[in-house]
Amino acid sequence: MHLKIPRLYDSHTHFIATGEFSSGLSLHGIRSENDLQNLQVTSASFRSDWILGFGWDKDVLSFSIHKKVLDKYFPDAPVFFMRKDGHSSWLNSLALEKLGIESESGVLIETEHLKAWDSLPAYTSDQQRLHILKACSVYNKAGFTHVRDMSCTKDLWQRLHMMSLAEELTVAIEQNYTTHEISDFHSVLENACESKKQETATLRLKGIKLFYDGTLGSETALLSHPYRNIANGNQGMRLWSREDLATVIVETWQKGLEFSVHVIGDQAAHEVVSVAREVSAKGAVGRLNLEHAQILRPETIQMMKPLHVTCYMQPCHWLSDRAWLQEKIGDLYKYAFPMEALRVAKIPTFFGCDSPIEASSFWSNFDALEMSAKEGIRKLNDDIGKYHSHPDVSFADSFTVFENREVKEIVFCGKEIKI
Repeated sequence: MHLKIPRLYDSHTHFIATGEFSSGLSLHGIRSENDLQNLQVTSASFRSDWILGFGWDKDVLSFSIHKKVLDKYFPDAPVFFMRKDGHSSWLNSLALEKLGIESESGVLIETEHLKAWDSLPAYTSDQQRLHILKACSVYNKAGFTHVRDMSCTKDLWQRLHMMSLAEELTVAIEQNYTTHEISDFHSVLENACESKKQETATLRLKGIKLFYDGTLGSETALLSHPYRNIANGNQGMRLWSREDLATVIVETWQKGLEFSVHVIGDQAAHEVVSVAREVSAKGAVGRLNLEHAQILRPETIQMMKPLHVTCYMQPCHWLSDRAWLQEKIGDLYKYAFPMEALRVAKIPTFFGCDSPIEASSFWSNFDALEMSAKEGIRKLNDDIGKYHSHPDVSFADSFTVFENREVKEIVFCGKEIKI
């Protein structure tokens, strides 16, 4: 198969984490305490004096996760181990003490987890540079020349800005700053506005992003009815109030920036679109980006039509979720991964991979579309290449050539990239 795609685009990713976790401590193979004891901790596993790891999966562990387990094997250093979905973390007692957090189990979820992550000591400048170059290499090896990052910080922007001016970046990057609660929103918005003034040929600032709900794997994505496999009636988590959400939308749009929001559950998406409709009716105008949009009811899609909405989806998540997805969400499965419904409704949609949660891979999304159509997901009647091509030809125009799924050629801003 020969395929040439202009501006091959991973439209939802976590840029610096991709570089960091690609070279750091992997927890994907942990099954037993013995595996934990035998982890190979190297200098690349450290962030200052903290040991960081990524990729543990509660569903495959033969032991219960608890801070005492980490205390046993890592008594002398603070430990921060992130779950594979990026929405919870497992800390030892020393780490909790340093962060000033009280936790009986040592497991933090959603907003508490994200705030703890943001409180970790900074990497050195040399480490940041290495992570950026590693991330560029990861995306290029997968064929990507354009990425849309959902995890910008002021420090990351400054480093990327310098490297962009020096023509050291081999991907064109769109950045979004993340706010975790209303108390930090205005400082985040100020940083985003300052960054907007410093755009380059390969670096752009798009807007503000927040998490409105969690994930299906953790049963924290907000659904319109309880998860089928849980007896307590849990419907997930709502991480922002309606009033604070409206404030963020309006003030972000007033600054001419895009507003992006993580919504995986159908009820999360419905509530966000409802608030956007309300503020729009009062005169607020701007772009609304729904990140993941993994379950959308038909009435929610209809409500999107008067708004300037774009959906950024990751079909590859179906490959990871397929084993339990129908069991968890029941009859909502018919609204899961609604790529075709969005196409019919003429809602602009782009595909990404959510790296490092999933590997950055055009072909994972390709396979997910093919396989999911055989298991009850409505088939996308369109060319996947459109959904993975950055729409702006003026933004670092480039192309990628695949031969039999292997990257054969990448030309970025007129220069061939060696991979």
